[in-house]
Amino acid sequence: MIKAVTFDFGDTLATGKLDVKDYRKRLLSYIHSLGCTGDEASLKKAMDGMLVKLRKAREKNIEPRFEELYSGVLRKLGTAASEEVLNHIYELYLQSFPCQIIPGVQEVLTTLQRLYKLAVISNATSNLPRHVLDKHGLSSFFRVVVVSRDIGFRKPDPRIFNYTLKELRVKSQQAIHVGNSVLTDVIGAKNAGMKAVWIKKEEQPILEVPDYVVNSITDLPRILKMENSNNSSM
Repeated sequence: MIKAVTFDFGDTLATGKLDVKDYRKRLLSYIHSLGCTGDEASLKKAMDGMLVKLRKAREKNIEPRFEELYSGVLRKLGTAASEEVLNHIYELYLQSFPCQIIPGVQEVLTTLQRLYKLAVISNATSNLPRHVLDKHGLSSFFRVVVVSRDIGFRKPDPRIFNYTLKELRVKSQQAIHVGNSVLTDVIGAKNAGMKAVWIKKEEQPILEVPDYVVNSITDLPRILKMENSNNSSM
């Protein structure tokens, strides 16, 4: 029987995108206020270097932390990376990353919370997923929110799924994961011994066959009811 449901965050529970132009403008203005004389080209070069480092780490399913990445950017610009400065940069990042909860999510969570242990498993260098859930009053639905920055591994590495299952105190065969990515969500969940629901929002190579395919998160209560009914009749 399924006792726990874990969710991806981006494009599963919420949608959003960083406004890169706005963010760099805010960031450059702030850096100038600290006495740094670097121009837009210098900032772009430093950030491009950071993105290369991030990409190489993620190719190994390793997740650096936001603070670590921006400490490197600041060093290249000749600015001290104090906790206060990094916190302010993080606030600028949040201001430039508007997010909205996907329609139907709150209703689905309200229904499922009464029946299952719920959790979030998200890939992110920052705490953006927690910030958005808090802002929209959804944090209380989840027993645990696990962000890849917390443990250093990102989906599809099974370790992030296993960590979450341990926190929920359920076995892998008692849990099902829900997400929009075949590569990170379906493969990751299956490798951890969980079942997987793929929210199909665009065509993707089927590298691993999900247990269920749905077009909307609002289909989830029906799927879970069917899954547990099938198990109870065995």
